[in-house]
Amino acid sequence: MKKLLLTLPFCAALSCTSDNIQESNINMLAAGKWFLSGVITDFTISETGDTKQINIFDLEVCPECLKDDEIEISSNGGYEISLGEERCDNDTQIFKFPHNGTWRFTADESDIVLNPGTADSIMMNITTLTETELQLTYYDTIPQLLFKNDSAIHPITILYRH
Repeated sequence: MKKLLLTLPFCAALSCTSDNIQESNINMLAAGKWFLSGVITDFTISETGDTKQINIFDLEVCPECLKDDEIEISSNGGYEISLGEERCDNDTQIFKFPHNGTWRFTADESDIVLNPGTADSIMMNITTLTETELQLTYYDTIPQLLFKNDSAIHPITILYRH
């Protein structure tokens, strides 16, 4: 009861309303399907050795089969990645995400771990999470289909939208 009484004056001073109260991370993650909208990674220009960030969706070599992929994260701890109608060769994904399994937050909810039930769990940093935008960053090699000469580990940020 004392905690509630201390909260009310604080909220009154800040004009707290139901619109100002941010949803929890789990509610935002589990709010339906997230549609893949881009993939940002580092690219080294072989002629100069310079590195720059690029969105592979902006490249001519980006396969169309990526652009309709989506992920659905459920509040009960499951997730599923759908490859969409436009399929890549042999119905495989270019990025090494397991297609379905369980997920969990790390202790501080700054990372999410996708676990397909094998040793292939992937931990990704939640770089952005809003009601309409999700950005997950992990470190891996860039898919060889896109950059055949690059086998170095790079940050890869997956962009999703509602």
